[in-house]
Amino acid sequence: MSYQVGDACYSTQLAAVQAMAAGEIGKITPIGTASYVVDVTATTATSITYLLRNVSTTATVTKVATVTPQTCGLLDTADGLIISWGIAAAWLAAYGLMFLRKGLHE
Repeated sequence: MSYQVGDACYSTQLAAVQAMAAGEIGKITPIGTASYVVDVTATTATSITYLLRNVSTTATVTKVATVTPQTCGLLDTADGLIISWGIAAAWLAAYGLMFLRKGLHE
């Protein structure tokens, strides 16, 4: 099973969570009237530990967020083959109908 984060799939749940966490590093988030820079201190297969640093002071906030990566839903080669065979079958059917129609009118 693979896990999807954005437009990429990862082979393990931990790799997917690490990709999620990496996407948050450096963002600035408001809490109340203060702004905090997001950093990540730890990741597991089911959680991310954030360290939020206040922009104007030395205050920090630590928050552990539980996450569940979604299974990968992107199209792969097998999906592409199934779709392409369906298109080829439709073209062949259309050609067959045109051939039969032409033969009946002559």
